[in-house]
Amino acid sequence: MPGYYDVYVLAPARTAETVARFLRWFAPKRTPWTDEFPVPRFAEEPHTVFRTADELIAYCVAHPTEPHGIYWRCNTDRDPAYAMAFFTPDGGLILGLSVENDAEHWRAELMDDTGSEIAWVGFEDPPPDTAAEFAALAASQTAQARERTRAAGP
Repeated sequence: MPGYYDVYVLAPARTAETVARFLRWFAPKRTPWTDEFPVPRFAEEPHTVFRTADELIAYCVAHPTEPHGIYWRCNTDRDPAYAMAFFTPDGGLILGLSVENDAEHWRAELMDDTGSEIAWVGFEDPPPDTAAEFAALAASQTAQARERTRAAGP
């Protein structure tokens, strides 16, 4: 079984509508990976357990320092295989797709649809924990790509 390219963008806004638009476009047929969403995430004794992803999204939007991640399986037999939304503790929102093929195509699609200028492609890698770290990683990847292009010559 092949691995997945993980294609991420830093969304311009941390809103429920941003997540909803992303999901409508990239994962119209989807299933959340879990049926419970504890807050704080990974807590042995969470103070709240949401039953739907929409409830968690609304909570994370209302609490901009609350970090959390939501995964959906795309119910299709083609790319993307998974969709993801990561709320960062510094108020950011990272949106992502896991795809088997053509990561650069999906990167361009994600950037175009979200209006983001900050993107990063990994291979079976989660994004960094903060928006600031994500932006730095994306800038580094872009600089490396430019250097490879320059080194290849005309």
